[in-house]
Amino acid sequence: MNQAELNKEELCRYICQELPRHRLQQMLESIEAAFQKSDSHLKETYKHVPLAGPGPQSHHFTVQEALLSLAKDDNFEVSNQVTQPAGGHYALVRAGSMQITTSVITMGRTPPIRDARFRRLLGLINKRLEKQHPDLFKASASPLGPSQEALHALLLPHTTKWTDSNDHSSPIGVAIAVPYSDPRAGFHLFMDIGQLWQYYSEAGDEVVDIAYPTLRDRMRRAESLDQREGGNE
Repeated sequence: MNQAELNKEELCRYICQELPRHRLQQMLESIEAAFQKSDSHLKETYKHVPLAGPGPQSHHFTVQEALLSLAKDDNFEVSNQVTQPAGGHYALVRAGSMQITTSVITMGRTPPIRDARFRRLLGLINKRLEKQHPDLFKASASPLGPSQEALHALLLPHTTKWTDSNDHSSPIGVAIAVPYSDPRAGFHLFMDIGQLWQYYSEAGDEVVDIAYPTLRDRMRRAESLDQREGGNE
């Protein structure tokens, strides 16, 4: 196992350490319910307007509303954040020393296999994220990825391309991602949320304590190495 794979393994265990299993389950159930609620609202409200217009916005903000309704405790809280420039809102989850934001990603055409693995797809996802959370991509914002004090991850429910005939009542999948410090440059972790459950199962209720400063420094070294090698996966 190379260093990048070791970092990924440790990163998954760190997420499990900071985000308890039941809290992740609550978030996923809230997202599922939000999709159903938004889908029903759209079908009842829009009879003639193509759903490709209001659909993505409705799903995105309904998900944010659902997350903001989750109960807090000493190690888990969801706050309403305003984008800069003003005009949008998003839910910021604080779980231990982790921060998590959620964006609904519309899946379109699949990039060619010849492209550098999934880099083109991630680039498209980042463009959508930047439109929804423009302040997260500014130097003045709480940074994505391994920042000095906290790890900022993304929970990304996916929906099919918006047409009136496609089913948008539930996500077709949910990914968890940890971008580089510069989110345009790549990802330390990008995988289906189902793969994360195995790390909870391995540890049971006793999760080995992982020191964030050590993990952060390893991730930053990986970013520097990737940059020196030309950004190849």
